[in-house]
Amino acid sequence: MGEEHLPSTDPELVHQCQSEYDSVFRSGSQQDVDGARFRLVWAMVHSTDERHVQRGMEMARVKLREGSKLSDKDNKEYTYLLSVAYYKLGKYVDARTHLKALLEMQSDFRQAEFLKGLVDDAIIKHGLVGVGIGAAVLGVGLA
Repeated sequence: MGEEHLPSTDPELVHQCQSEYDSVFRSGSQQDVDGARFRLVWAMVHSTDERHVQRGMEMARVKLREGSKLSDKDNKEYTYLLSVAYYKLGKYVDARTHLKALLEMQSDFRQAEFLKGLVDDAIIKHGLVGVGIGAAVLGVGLA
């Protein structure tokens, strides 16, 4: 649901990004490795293959565990990609939690705002209103 509004990748692009990452990991600079990793995670979480989305989610989580070693930009980008994965996997409450925190730190992040709208719509559509999150969604909508 709503996935038609997000970019999507096919397994071939994921394979290309994986090959690039593997090559750079062996012989590239840390900056090259970081860039290739980001492209791979981006391709995976936007993949049409759920296994890729799962793997991209795990890679984003691992990167986010670096905590204070992570730049603000990387924290923002990997949190967003993790939220995309949660959304695509139907983990709407997790996606919303991360997006809400992200938007509290960076209220002008339009991609996150858009994704949060998709997540809120999915929560309402799938009847998760009773989980308690619905009240917050409706409260924000009425404000």
